[in-house]
Amino acid sequence: MKNTIAVVIILSGIVVSSSLFAQSNSDEVRQLTQRVAELEKQVQEISRLVEPLKAQQAVENRRKTLRDKFENQMSRDQAKYTPEQLREAEKLYQVANQKWGSAEANESLQAMIKQYPDINRTGCAVLYVAQRSEGAVRVKYLRDCIDKYNDCFYGDGVQVGVYARFLLADYFKAKGQQKDADQLFNEIKAKYSDAVDHSGRLLVESIKERAR
Repeated sequence: MKNTIAVVIILSGIVVSSSLFAQSNSDEVRQLTQRVAELEKQVQEISRLVEPLKAQQAVENRRKTLRDKFENQMSRDQAKYTPEQLREAEKLYQVANQKWGSAEANESLQAMIKQYPDINRTGCAVLYVAQRSEGAVRVKYLRDCIDKYNDCFYGDGVQVGVYARFLLADYFKAKGQQKDADQLFNEIKAKYSDAVDHSGRLLVESIKERAR
């Protein structure tokens, strides 16, 4: 009898110990789960703070890269023309820029295209003329921007040939020539994903909106 009681006491102790051990483990697991949830929340909060900074840094890097391309193009012009010639070209360009849409502006741009056909600013001038033109004339000038002035840049980072593709695609889309428009849009997405408009917005983002 005594042995039986002893066995019962021992077994009871084992059960109690096991229960306490299980309870202890359960509490630890619960605490760890809670801690993991808190850490995940903190990581999400940090990500929300970091992502805008990363996006802004990407914009700044892109802007600098495009600005460098503009300055490189302007430097090449200095090797081809005298400072006086480049000042004259810039004067013609600024007349058009300041009197946008006027007959004087158009005459100034046409003179610039004729006298300085191979400088960076002329590419910008041709694109200005294209935007002021309509129908077949508009298409011609936009094609010229693509074929002759693709690598010209505005100071704000807009690449002449790429933006001309974008405008020409919009023109084709408006005319119901969707296949021609898509071809140009796809070329921009494939080759010029970092190209921007004058507001600094990526052209590929504008293309996505037009596809909706």
